[in-house]
Amino acid sequence: MRAAATTAAAGGDWSTAYLDALSAAPAATRAGLYTDAYRDHLWDVPPLPEAARQDLLHGPGSVLERITRFELGHRLPAYHLRRVDHLSMAGSIEVRLPFCQRSVVALGRALPDTLRIDGDQVKRTLYAAARGLLPDSVLDRPKQPFTLPVTAMLTPGTALWEHARDLLTPARLAADGRLDGTAVDALFDAQAHRPDDTTSSTLWALLVHEVWRERFQGAAGDLAPP
Repeated sequence: MRAAATTAAAGGDWSTAYLDALSAAPAATRAGLYTDAYRDHLWDVPPLPEAARQDLLHGPGSVLERITRFELGHRLPAYHLRRVDHLSMAGSIEVRLPFCQRSVVALGRALPDTLRIDGDQVKRTLYAAARGLLPDSVLDRPKQPFTLPVTAMLTPGTALWEHARDLLTPARLAADGRLDGTAVDALFDAQAHRPDDTTSSTLWALLVHEVWRERFQGAAGDLAPP
């Protein structure tokens, strides 16, 4: 969100980078992985509901306001809240999310952009409210997201690499009909010789999807979108 707001302020193309950041893989990378038949099929299946896309790109308010509407209406329930619900219920834990209270949401949405994000400062009002209550070492440290070291895990010789290779074979992908096995092999080659976060995250997403497909659809699958 911060990068999108900064890019928009400079007159740049913020939406492509923002949507790519939300995706399992950048749009250009995804398009290069599809078979011709599946690529044609996707012409009729837009990645976003049209009303949501139009509001995000051309709706009223600043870029930050439009992103906030999109996040609240689509990403929060489909991603964050779903994940919290599944993980908490798996442990028979009832979770309450204070930042989702109507009064807190209303206050946050009423704040001007400069009190939410300003340059490198994010969540400015929240940090200001916590100043004096939390140690400065906590407030001033860089954000520490919880992410797997997928790039290091997906290297030749590791168990995850071998598992991915076993599940993402050209023959198996050809039977499913959606992914081009040659293009996926090229991803493996790139990760083996020039590892980077985008390539590894793409392979990780393909692996997770293939595990899901095997579990719930069976190995054969069909051309229908997941």
